[in-house]
Amino acid sequence: MNLSPRSLFLAILVIAVSGCGDQCRNEPVTIVPSPSGASRAVVFHRNCGATTEINTQVAVLPRSAQQPNIPGNALILGGDVPLKVRWDSETALTVSGLGSARVFKQSLTAADVAITYEK
Repeated sequence: MNLSPRSLFLAILVIAVSGCGDQCRNEPVTIVPSPSGASRAVVFHRNCGATTEINTQVAVLPRSAQQPNIPGNALILGGDVPLKVRWDSETALTVSGLGSARVFKQSLTAADVAITYEK
């Protein structure tokens, strides 16, 4: 398989930002329950040690699920970004405050929830 230099760079970057298992820690910043309380949006910092920068991530999880020590399923941004999350309905979430942050992952859906992003 031949990867372009850009594809190889992006693959290495995602691995670096995501980190590897036990050496990384997820530190919750904000937890916002959905209108019914069945789901929650978690904004957190993922810290993988001195060789990588802290990054800001968002995960959409069922109410009963523990937050796993893995990268967010919705959004991954480089650095400490002061995000705000708002549930527009049980299946629609708005994430704002991205500004000019470096975006490593930006999913339009996570856990059957449609996600809208605002700068």
